[in-house]
Amino acid sequence: LAVALPDPQDFEHFHTGPNGAAVQTLRALLDVEEGRSLLLHGPSGSGKTHLVQALLKEATESGLRSVLLNPQALPASLRPLETAPLLCIDGLDAEPLNETQALTLIRLLDVRRQRAVSTLITARKPAAQLLLPRPDLLTRLSSFASFGLRPLSDDDRISLLRLRASTRGLNMSLEVASYLLKHLPRDVASLLAAVNTLDQAALAAQRGLTIPLVQEALGLSG
Repeated sequence: LAVALPDPQDFEHFHTGPNGAAVQTLRALLDVEEGRSLLLHGPSGSGKTHLVQALLKEATESGLRSVLLNPQALPASLRPLETAPLLCIDGLDAEPLNETQALTLIRLLDVRRQRAVSTLITARKPAAQLLLPRPDLLTRLSSFASFGLRPLSDDDRISLLRLRASTRGLNMSLEVASYLLKHLPRDVASLLAAVNTLDQAALAAQRGLTIPLVQEALGLSG
């Protein structure tokens, strides 16, 4: 039975590449001595959700109360969110906010700033480029520290492919990783989806990762 294991969502399995400063700042949110506010932005597939889950996992392991909030599904009562030492809002611009949601977020952010607790918000774009229903929400976000996730280099992408394959118990040679980078879309999401497919194909065929297997599993040639 071919069963593909999910990738661990932790810092150990995030390929930092040129984003070391962003990850270091992110992890500093766990220091409860001083509340911090951070806006982490980057395109879809850049690893924002992975980093949010990694931060929440580390918070849980350290005994720190944390909350993950969907900005499009705000709860009736904000009190538990106002006092949580760590609040993560993942995907602020995943869907357009309405004015009521924006006002609720403004009130929440204001209270959390007064209480000096840490807040992480992720979005696809930096604050100045977000389309928000209220300019005063933009004002709040503009006061956050801001980091944009930078794209990985080709060497980073190859290392990431081999690391993810190794996590799944697969031995991916440099030749196979270079072949994938040459023949697939270069965004991280597409590359990791290919590793998932190859994991299932290798398990089903009971074969190692070779270029012929890669071509067969992914419908590639050349």
